[in-house]
Amino acid sequence: MGDLSGTGDDMAEGERIFIDQLNRKFRIKIPVELSDPPADFRIARESKPWRIYRSMLVTVLPTFFLMYASLFLVMGAVSLEPLVILSSSLCSLPLLYIIFRLQRPKLVHVRLAVPDSSGDFVHPLPEGKTLRTPVKTSFSRFLVKDDSILDMPPSKQLWAMFAFVLLIGTSITVLLFQNSSTLQGVGVVLFIFLAIPLWLVGFSLPVLAWWGTSNSQMGIPTRRRDAEAWLIAGMASAFPAFLFNSLVAPKMIPASFPDWAVELSLLAIGAPFCEEIFKAMAVAIFLPAIKGPKHGFQVGFTVGLGFALIENLQYIGVSLFGGPVSATMTILIRGIGSIPGHAVWTAISGTAIGWLATDKEFKAKMEWRARNLAISAIDVAERMGIDTDGDGDLSGFDGRRPTLEEAIDFANNQGESAPKSWLIVNTDSTSDNPDEIQNSLENSGFSLSYDKGSPETTGIGYLTPKGVPQAISIAIFGHSFWNGSSFLSFHATTEWLGFSENSGVLFMLSWIVLLISSVVFVARGLLKGISSMDS
Repeated sequence: MGDLSGTGDDMAEGERIFIDQLNRKFRIKIPVELSDPPADFRIARESKPWRIYRSMLVTVLPTFFLMYASLFLVMGAVSLEPLVILSSSLCSLPLLYIIFRLQRPKLVHVRLAVPDSSGDFVHPLPEGKTLRTPVKTSFSRFLVKDDSILDMPPSKQLWAMFAFVLLIGTSITVLLFQNSSTLQGVGVVLFIFLAIPLWLVGFSLPVLAWWGTSNSQMGIPTRRRDAEAWLIAGMASAFPAFLFNSLVAPKMIPASFPDWAVELSLLAIGAPFCEEIFKAMAVAIFLPAIKGPKHGFQVGFTVGLGFALIENLQYIGVSLFGGPVSATMTILIRGIGSIPGHAVWTAISGTAIGWLATDKEFKAKMEWRARNLAISAIDVAERMGIDTDGDGDLSGFDGRRPTLEEAIDFANNQGESAPKSWLIVNTDSTSDNPDEIQNSLENSGFSLSYDKGSPETTGIGYLTPKGVPQAISIAIFGHSFWNGSSFLSFHATTEWLGFSENSGVLFMLSWIVLLISSVVFVARGLLKGISSMDS
């Protein structure tokens, strides 16, 4: 059949010669090794605005079940029940694997063929294929991080779809209240088949709609991987908040409290306090990367949406057991009120953290302490016999150890680094002129520009406190007022004022409408206020 040999002085290392039955020789070349990407390398990517929605859905579902598995794990550890600990751990491991698998760093394998008279016509590829070029080319391969810009569907399209979901729920409700048994049967069948889709779309689509609205008004080009990290941080902040609300907060309420006071304390004190603290901590994780208050607002808004996504999944899922009326009302109230509420309250904290990020001395101290902590960890590991830094000895960290004063001086004397350039061009555009590129984008129906406009067109905007404690206090107060007043709007009218339950429900719904209007008004004002600032 032939043989393989590896002789020949002109052969590259690793190449082989194949001789067939006709004694013809074929040289088998090996693929070129990976190399560093060229400086200022740009890569074009296809616009996929719905990709972020799919990613959001497949991440939130295992995250939600992991949250409950972690609750049982903690409960088993507290009550010293090995069987509960073992079973919850076994349930958590595959969920953790799925989440890490979905959110692993995404790399792009780039193959670059450049015309070169000293090159070749054929280049082998590592997967066993071959690239053939019409002219001689030099070939290189390298990996780059997927820095795709956050691309989202148009906000109007998202809100139209959300309205369509509400219309479906309302239509099913109307069918169930008809006198005709046939129409009622049709309503029941429709609800059975559409319950799961209504749940999936109802808890997630309004989050994407508010995300798209804020992103378009902010006008800050954002990497998709950064935005996803903020959203996942918001989901993760729901874990400790869930544990606190389930295990700690109920134990802190005096046993002498009546039932209504216990529920009010949990809703108006426990939940707002722990949730806003943990969400602010999630925003603070990104402090080294936050550029300023506008960027902090964007991070906080997205973290709040991530938290609301987890919470919505549970509330709307439970509401399905109450039928289409309960599900539709819950989707409406949480989609229009609770989601922007969580986002706005966390954005207030995020803006203050953004102001803190502009303090060069503070950031220098924080980075210095983080670096010292990492150095200390290396020292400890190497004293234990682990060559952590891979230098062949166990002498500890061998690099430079700057003092705190040196780190502060360096931060104060360092010039502003030039922002990374974003080049967004339409596939039909061959011009590098910014005006022509922008016109091409607008004509194609895809634009990332934001025009601040004049005060007459932008309306009234609001700015929040710069101090982090003050901002978190406002966030807690807003959250507390929403939860507490919503509960009292029904309890006070029925239990204290003696109105009927129907009257109580009517008053509660009217009050919720007022709360929703207020939150939307404040959200629009904050978006306009923060958008008027420089990036």
